[in-house]
This record gives sequence, structure tokens and C-alpha cells, in this order.
Amino acid sequence: MRYRTVFYATIAIVLFFVMVSVLGNLVEGSEAGAIQLSFEWVTKYVLPWIFLYWFIKLVNKMK
Repeated sequence: MRYRTVFYATIAIVLFFVMVSVLGNLVEGSEAGAIQLSFEWVTKYVLPWIFLYWFIKLVNKMK
């Protein structure tokens, strides 16, 4: 895969999960903390996988 494809796919996945979290909280009626909760969720569950992917690519490149 090309770098651009992986980069845009990563951004799209993160944005998708942010939108799902925000829209899910808006439906429940808790609008005040929706964005804060979505950022917490993304940093807790999505960003570590993205970091792991780029770290593995870096290690493989160093070999």
C-alpha cells in the first residue's frame, strides 16, 4: 500500500469513530460532554493501534 492510502485510511477511521461517538451521545441527550467523551474514547482505543502500526513500520525500516 502506498503511504497516502494508509494515511487517509487512518484519518478516515479516526473521524468515523469520533462521529459515531458524538452522534451516539447526541441521541442519548447528553450533548455537553459528547466531544470530550469521543476524544477520550479515540485516545484510549484507536490511537494506540495507530501508534503501534507506525512503530512496527519504523522498526521494519531500521532492519
